[in-house]
Amino acid sequence: MKRRIYRQILSGVLGILLLLSLAGCGQTNAIAKPDKTMEAFYDLIIRQDTSAMTDLGIDSKESKETLKTYQSSMVSTIQKSFKDAGVAITKSQAKDIFKAISKKLASLEYKVSVVKKNDKESTVKVSSQYINYLDIFKQAKQTTLDELKPLHIEKLSDAKKQLVSNVIDSFNSAPVSNDMHDKTFTLNLQKIKSGNNTIRIFFPEKYEEVGNKLTEIVTNQ
Repeated sequence: MKRRIYRQILSGVLGILLLLSLAGCGQTNAIAKPDKTMEAFYDLIIRQDTSAMTDLGIDSKESKETLKTYQSSMVSTIQKSFKDAGVAITKSQAKDIFKAISKKLASLEYKVSVVKKNDKESTVKVSSQYINYLDIFKQAKQTTLDELKPLHIEKLSDAKKQLVSNVIDSFNSAPVSNDMHDKTFTLNLQKIKSGNNTIRIFFPEKYEEVGNKLTEIVTNQ
């Protein structure tokens, strides 16, 4: 179950990046630094924070709507992943799990540095602490099995509640790494248009891979 959940959550990240590439942008004369672009992507995807994207010139309303769409997609993905694994949970339970995951990931420390840069292209390294994502689900599953044996729980709904509770507790108490993992990204200077407004920004060359790579960093994959 845990690997299926991980793969499907990763796939849900991609939609948000496409929306961002088409998002409305405020007019600006300054070219955003490439490290600021990757900080904005990290904050949006990992920390659920749109403020850095807005600082780049991305329209605030568009950023918030994109984040809302992403969050809704993640909740649906979690719910579907559990169902595919034979454990049907409610949307409310999926939201609670997503909140626990997001809160833990938001606590991670990270840094962004420019490796090299010219007028048209830049290589940027993102380094971040991480959690052992798959081990957390494994721990929650085993804890639930151990707890159910002496309790003689007969109702499936009660067993599901126990599992969801343990998943949430496991994320809340999960240790954060002392070291950091990192990945590099290539960004190209681009013009992103929305109506009559245009911003010049260093944007990931393969933006559809950004979500996967950032999530792999923070989940130790």
